[in-house]
Amino acid sequence: MAGFGNHTQAVYSTVRELVENSLDSCDDAQTHPLIDIEIRNLTSDTIIVTVTDNGTGVPPEQVPQAFGRVLYGSKYSQQQKRGTFGLGVTMAVLYGQITTDSPVTIHTRTQTSKGVLYRLLVDVENNLPLVEDKKELKRDAVGTTVTIQLKGDLKRSQDRIIEYLRLSTISTPHATFTLKIDNELQMNLGGWSEKVPEPIRPSEPHPRSVDMEVLRRLISKHGEKNLNDFLCSSFQKVGPRTSARFLRFMNLNPNRIIAELTRDELSQLAHALRKYDGFESPDSKCLSPIGKTDFLNATTSVFNVKLAEYARRGTSEWQGNPFVIEAILATGDDFPRSDIPTLYRFVNRVPLLYDSNDDVLTKVMKRVSWSRYSVSLSEPVALFFHLCSTKIPFKAAGKQSLASITEIEHEAYQLLKELGRKLGKINARSKRSARETKKMRDFSKSFRQIARFSTALAGYDEVPSTDNLVKQLFEVEPDE
Repeated sequence: MAGFGNHTQAVYSTVRELVENSLDSCDDAQTHPLIDIEIRNLTSDTIIVTVTDNGTGVPPEQVPQAFGRVLYGSKYSQQQKRGTFGLGVTMAVLYGQITTDSPVTIHTRTQTSKGVLYRLLVDVENNLPLVEDKKELKRDAVGTTVTIQLKGDLKRSQDRIIEYLRLSTISTPHATFTLKIDNELQMNLGGWSEKVPEPIRPSEPHPRSVDMEVLRRLISKHGEKNLNDFLCSSFQKVGPRTSARFLRFMNLNPNRIIAELTRDELSQLAHALRKYDGFESPDSKCLSPIGKTDFLNATTSVFNVKLAEYARRGTSEWQGNPFVIEAILATGDDFPRSDIPTLYRFVNRVPLLYDSNDDVLTKVMKRVSWSRYSVSLSEPVALFFHLCSTKIPFKAAGKQSLASITEIEHEAYQLLKELGRKLGKINARSKRSARETKKMRDFSKSFRQIARFSTALAGYDEVPSTDNLVKQLFEVEPDE
């Protein structure tokens, strides 16, 4: 099972999947996330993970499908999300079920309910939820609590979980996390920003992002429409004129019903949608970058930072999926010294902690000639890189490293060079300032000696100040 390859990684992955779901729910609720994570050792190798949030809650009728069915979700719209259509949380439920034969417990409340508690398992063969128990149970506030029992190694996974939560406060600076482990450790993390990000606006899929699976789902929803109406209602930035031009290009009758197309015709349609260059660029309002102020403030709150520079590229696309990249290049004593900057990776506000050597961002970072920008790697340097997109090109099912995508690789390389230039200029100014300061102090010392000797030769008692001479000479205030 991807992400659950051993007992150490399984604990981390379970916490991560539950926290990601909670943060997405709080985004939907447009509230400051207050996430409580409690981890308890039941036996030497069996633990219980409980995550509580103040999000929207899950509608009671949707709980079994959301937690007991793999790939539950929708691809009818494009929107930046941390989770991946319900796969992650169900994998955590499955792992707990397989290793301990225990059901997942979900206690949730929405604005329209007082609270409901479910205990359920997953019918693996039929991919269906098996509800063991359901009952009304009052909950004080809107939100969700999920409890999973699983085999795991808490001792070895603890540091990784803490690191994940620390970095999550950088990518989600308005969130506050409380971590409790065995009633022995309690940590409060985050709360660096008072600003809740603007709500992400879902949008229809872009034609260039469509594959056969998405096309079939859209047809199941709009199968009664003709081709012209189907294109206009199913995809973003496709109006009657764009639709007419595309159908002429395809030599298709615009009045033909979409559900009547043959399998070969659907395959040709999906291919043409991806390749046709007459569509506009995808909408970027479905993305939520961290932003300069929050990114810098959170980074300097978590790490001891000496200098930090932020840069961001404009909206680009890969295969019809819009993306934005932003990054911070920072120096400070908290970072290890290395031949290349220490890389901290975030995608859709989620920190990635594994498989960095396989990540395309590491490859891009190594291509940059940092010495060219006067960035000295003899001092500790770190790079915080965030990619947000409606679809993340993960290299493997574990979702821990990015695959090589030409458009993303190009934008990342240009962004790193821009950061190198910015930090290089600051370092150069700092070095010049240090030289000027030393020279100023030497002149100031000499001027004071000349003033003392001149005062003695002239027979005066009071030695005149030389500060104005130094100031005029260097056009800076002298150091005391």
